Amino acid sequence: MRAMLLPRTGRRTRSAAVAVAALFATPVAEFEEEARRQRPALTGVIGHWSDTTAGTPAVVVNGEKWSGTTSKSEIENASRRLFGSVNDTFLSNMASATVFPIAVVPDVSSFSSGTLRVQFNLFGGKSDQNAGIMFGLQPTGEYFYLRYNTKDGNVAVWKYANGDRAVLRHGDVHKQVPLGTWHELVVEIRGRQVRGYIAGDTTISVEHTLDMDPVGRVGVWVKRDAITGFRNYDASPQRQ
Repeated sequence: MRAMLLPRTGRRTRSAAVAVAALFATPVAEFEEEARRQRPALTGVIGHWSDTTAGTPAVVVNGEKWSGTTSKSEIENASRRLFGSVNDTFLSNMASATVFPIAVVPDVSSFSSGTLRVQFNLFGGKSDQNAGIMFGLQPTGEYFYLRYNTKDGNVAVWKYANGDRAVLRHGDVHKQVPLGTWHELVVEIRGRQVRGYIAGDTTISVEHTLDMDPVGRVGVWVKRDAITGFRNYDASPQRQ
């Protein structure tokens, strides 16, 4: 179940002199792009996650290879790994019959305001093809997420709590993005204000005001039968 997406470094061994020369010769934009490639990895918590190389390192969740359940010991280990102890509500939420596959960014222990983005590739899914960014994951196993799916062709903000999900706001624009290619999903969080969109077409968007600050762990989300690839996750806190 666990899968680790290794950061893509793109570095080559070189002498100290050449490295220093390159440091001053490389444009700032290239440094920013390189830093983005080295953003944190994703680790699967619920669902069948595996590493792949789809042009670049990526991680894929495959609903066709997941039984739909996770053992109690695996959930307990995830609770300890993410939050330092076992939380009974976390166990019940992650063992629910309607639980969804999620993966977290292990190097980001808490995120409040800022921008989250990830590239996704819709490979398949029996009911529809979808990809989401999860945020505000609590020790109880409750969280928010923003997803795009092909069934509705829009982005929407949802909340997962008490073993089930509830929609908070649907985006008004409905468009189909091509399958089998990489797109970028973005979530901007400013306190309780959330805005999400597809980077290549920002008309596919949604805005919503949450009833609480979404402080917590971050990662990605998909529906139970989805086959979706993710790469280049980026968590950029808001500058004070």
